[in-house]
Amino acid sequence: MIQRVSSAGLSDIMLRSAMALQARMAEKQVASASGLVTTTYGGLGATAGTVLSLESVMTRTQAWSGNTQVAVDRSQAMYSALGSMIDQLSSLRSTLSAARSDASASVDYNGIGAGVLDDLAQQMNLQMDGRYLFSGSRTDTAPVDTTALSVPTVPSTADTAYFQGDSTLASVRVSADQTIQYGVSAGGTGFEKALRAANLLANLTTSPMDTDAITEAYDLATEALEGLLADQGRLSVQSKRLENAQTAQSDMLSLLQDRVTGLTAVDTAEVTVELSQYESTLQASYSAIGTMFKLSLTDYL
Repeated sequence: MIQRVSSAGLSDIMLRSAMALQARMAEKQVASASGLVTTTYGGLGATAGTVLSLESVMTRTQAWSGNTQVAVDRSQAMYSALGSMIDQLSSLRSTLSAARSDASASVDYNGIGAGVLDDLAQQMNLQMDGRYLFSGSRTDTAPVDTTALSVPTVPSTADTAYFQGDSTLASVRVSADQTIQYGVSAGGTGFEKALRAANLLANLTTSPMDTDAITEAYDLATEALEGLLADQGRLSVQSKRLENAQTAQSDMLSLLQDRVTGLTAVDTAEVTVELSQYESTLQASYSAIGTMFKLSLTDYL
């Protein structure tokens, strides 16, 4: 009796196997090109939740780091401005000291005082990114308006009419449980005394020379120097805290990135070997399928 042998079932199985093998090879090719285990969260399986959580923390930490850098930049700008004010006051003290020793009417003390007053106001009205840094929370308002100052008497009294800001200092969140306050307000005593000393000289009576006003202006300039140096010292401490926080943020971001990479990145060498194996196996499968389709029923009779 003649028996008929059919290869249809076997060839169908081999085709499905080759197609599945080709799909796995395509996944490995994508992984090799992207460097990732998968390009979708769904492909991560049980680790997807962990990766999402880590990436959420990374995003939040990056935002804190960016805000901290802004605070560092502002603090450094304020520190530099205070340094300029201190230099101007040191020069003013030298002028006043010389005036106490030789009150020559030929020196334009009023002009010198007006110039220092204007220069100090310019530094106190420092802006960065459209914000007045010495205005407290009123960042859209210039903190110093010297036109509001009165003509001082001797002895003088504190005159804060110039100040248009407030005493609320800026703060920045650097982590989930830490906020750092930073900055200096132009309403501080060092600022007020600096402006008053310059204002006294700008309005100095020179005929006859008002030596009492010169002495008071000198004393005020000395006290203003002490106050501004103290403000600068506080800014230095604040900047150091901000820089330390930024270092901690950078370390945290590196740690988080390493953990995410460990969960999502592929071993390139391993994938390359697997691709080579898949390619060899797939070629063998195609060869076997090709041979099968060449077979004739008569080969089995």
